[in-house]
Amino acid sequence: MRLHVAFASLLSVALCVDLARAAPFSLTEAVQLALSRNERSKIAALDVVSAEASVHRARAGFLPTLSLGASEALKPIDATENRKWNSANGTLTLNQPIVAVTAFPLYASAKHSYDATRYSEIDQRRQLASDAARSFFAVVTQQRILVAARSRLDRADATFKDTQARAAAGLVSSNDVTRSAVDRASSVQSLASAESALERARLDLGYMLDMEVSDELESPPTTLAPFTLDIATLLRLAVAQRPDLLAAGRSTMAASASADEPELRFVPTLNASAQARLQDQQVAPNRYVDSTVTFNLNWALWDAGLRDADSDSRHAALRTAELSERALLRRVQTDVRSAVSELVAARSALDAAKDGLEQAEKSVEETNVLYKQGLAKAIELVDSNASRFDAEVALAAAQLDVRRSELDLRDALGLFPVDGVK
Repeated sequence: MRLHVAFASLLSVALCVDLARAAPFSLTEAVQLALSRNERSKIAALDVVSAEASVHRARAGFLPTLSLGASEALKPIDATENRKWNSANGTLTLNQPIVAVTAFPLYASAKHSYDATRYSEIDQRRQLASDAARSFFAVVTQQRILVAARSRLDRADATFKDTQARAAAGLVSSNDVTRSAVDRASSVQSLASAESALERARLDLGYMLDMEVSDELESPPTTLAPFTLDIATLLRLAVAQRPDLLAAGRSTMAASASADEPELRFVPTLNASAQARLQDQQVAPNRYVDSTVTFNLNWALWDAGLRDADSDSRHAALRTAELSERALLRRVQTDVRSAVSELVAARSALDAAKDGLEQAEKSVEETNVLYKQGLAKAIELVDSNASRFDAEVALAAAQLDVRRSELDLRDALGLFPVDGVK
């Protein structure tokens, strides 16, 4: 009895696994896979590591350094004693900056650059997620077109067989059979094109996810657009949360701090150095250890114009960063307005495509009735079937345009394609 229960449990687990594998591939899963597997996400993370190392390097300007050195000198043979001897010593040196005002702006610049890199990493991950989502919806669209192409071929096969039977019974002419054969051949071509397009779309998505995509994809049932399309509200959200705009702001702050450093070079620097030396020979009577403490003051009165040159260069870089930030801010406003306009237009086009498909399906039904009653010719039936296929393709394209417009709006607002994914 226990064996039966155990076998039933294993069977149920296997069935659950199979059902899980057979479940449609969701947009959230695709985005998560792209963020975890694609190289662009990993490279962006390494950029943050590099920026953090730069902060540590800048912080070193405030910290002491400790070094240990040792040497051994081999001296020639002493002519009087006829023997060879050597001498060895070791030195421990501690250096501590006391006054180094130039280290402060460099440290501040490194921290601002680190923050900019973190925001840039988020933005690059967001762009990667958006590209994966666009590839995802391209596959969904091609799946729908493939279904439409198969339906068209099924209708063409049925029409061709029916026309052949009617021609054999003398109810229609041979030209009707020819027209039906042409429509069937065109349907076969449409199916082949749809299969090829779907395979290309799956390959593109597989490249984004770094895996083979062969399962059916599930389009999100709800809209991806924000809850409101009010321009003023969306503009405030975009300015407050777009990672690239935040990164530009931190880059400007880093350039500003860096521009302050050359002018501070005129301030004298003061360092302290402590050294302990151990020798195997006496440095003084009965002493083998020697120690010193040194204070070093350095005042660069004239550096051949390097300070002024660096100041001009860094202030130019600061101005460039400010202009780039301003241009990006204007681009954000344009992106939001354009995305809202495109989304409204895409939704209107989608409604029209739905109406077009409804009318095309109605036309096919009416033409079929008339054809069976002998009141319509095969060419009219062929045309109605082709019109229905065109309407189904137009609907799939309109649905894709809506999804792309939703993604464009989320991208303009600085959002990831789906909520809850970072």
